[in-house]
Amino acid sequence: MLDQQTLRKAALNYLSRRDYSRAALAIKLQRKGATASDVAAVLDWCSAQNYLNEERFLLMIVRNRCNQGYGYRYILQECRQHQLTEQQLNAVIAAEDIDWWQLAKHAYQKKFADKAIADYQDKVKRMAYLQRRGFSSEQIRAVFDQND
Repeated sequence: MLDQQTLRKAALNYLSRRDYSRAALAIKLQRKGATASDVAAVLDWCSAQNYLNEERFLLMIVRNRCNQGYGYRYILQECRQHQLTEQQLNAVIAAEDIDWWQLAKHAYQKKFADKAIADYQDKVKRMAYLQRRGFSSEQIRAVFDQND
């Protein structure tokens, strides 16, 4: 059985390396053998001290994934895995002012450069790539309209 002090040290150890969502940090602490009530108390303490900040965590995810060339839907799926809501994501995205169409174009150009589309199969493959990256069909169509 772990006491509060040990759990706090473990939480601070994790949070000193990088930001975590509340859900992800709870899982890490529970794996150490802590009870749900102890974990909740430590998470509340971390939030009160601003060591655990989901908005900051969400901002980190949005910036990292955009820099890696991922679209809104991919980021939304990742947020759901961390038990973050679409409203929280939309608030962060509104503050960041992200141009998803430009991001889709950049992801396409980074992957396929100036290689011409060989045939219909190749075009479908390229569209599927952008779809897996989380871009909408409108954004994908816009990329192909610009490249035709």
